[in-house]
Amino acid sequence: MGSDPPGSDPWNEMQFRPLGKTGKQVSILGFGSWALGGNSYGPTDDQTSLQALSHAYEQGINFFDTADIYGFGKSEKLIGETFKESSKRLKVCLATKVGWDFYHGAVKKNFSEDYIREACGESLKRLKTDYIDLYQLHNPNPNHLENERLFDVFAKLKQEGKILHFGTSIHTERDAKGVLKNGGSETIQVVYNLIDQRPADYLFPETEKANIGIIVREPLACGMLSGKYHKETVFHPKLDHRNRWPRERFAKDIEKVERIQNAFNSQRTPLVKAAIEFALFDTRVSVVIPGMKTKRHVDDHLRAVNEPSLTQKELADIRSLYQEETLFHQNQYTN
Repeated sequence: MGSDPPGSDPWNEMQFRPLGKTGKQVSILGFGSWALGGNSYGPTDDQTSLQALSHAYEQGINFFDTADIYGFGKSEKLIGETFKESSKRLKVCLATKVGWDFYHGAVKKNFSEDYIREACGESLKRLKTDYIDLYQLHNPNPNHLENERLFDVFAKLKQEGKILHFGTSIHTERDAKGVLKNGGSETIQVVYNLIDQRPADYLFPETEKANIGIIVREPLACGMLSGKYHKETVFHPKLDHRNRWPRERFAKDIEKVERIQNAFNSQRTPLVKAAIEFALFDTRVSVVIPGMKTKRHVDDHLRAVNEPSLTQKELADIRSLYQEETLFHQNQYTN
């Protein structure tokens, strides 16, 4: 990407897909802002983060996903600062999440109506807006999802104009079944990538029938598909959540990455680009939200949108590799 030719408009060139039944059209590449919190993927620089956010917007990205827990509000504040001007705010879809209570002592899950209302108010302040486009439950467990009234507070917030749409971020197939049974969610956010392709089988057919928008997070498997890491890699002990991963799982993921790289021409299509292309290839996916910390990350990911290079055969080989090799069904993420 880098600079654009004179007279070009990245917003006209960006591809958009419907976000389920919300009526919104979102850029197929969104901005995942977990890392901007500065306490989950290593330290960050605020000015660099603001530049990355602005650059993404200038390149036609209109979907920005965050959560109140990311940096305990820091990620939301950076997004709020970027889109405080009404002309920009009206062009973007701001998605945030609620459920991790960090306001009242030790961090814990909290999906009570009173808490969701309180947290929504705080998110609105940090985002410098009077409405949230998409407000999502942040990884509720199956017991929470069995509560048929769980989405009632979201419906009320929607009636009050504080949110426009509501969704759920999930981890497992059991979570997905709970969300689908409850029936209140307009979108589902889920992990889907070259290493973990399970949602294509258990979730995508169901969301397609129900016209629920799919938001794919971690298309780079928390950086594993960047190709930067090896079995001896050690992450920041305090500011990187990957430091808590079981080493056996980490080693298995390295093996999976090595196998994946043999399934396509990595000289023509770098691993990062292949990972984004793969996640976007399934048109049941509304938007993919890789983590971005810098302008360079934005440009790298945009190449998967603007210059796709994986062949149909390579995509089929990648899918077959995952389905047929037992390695890919070992040490899968379950929590």
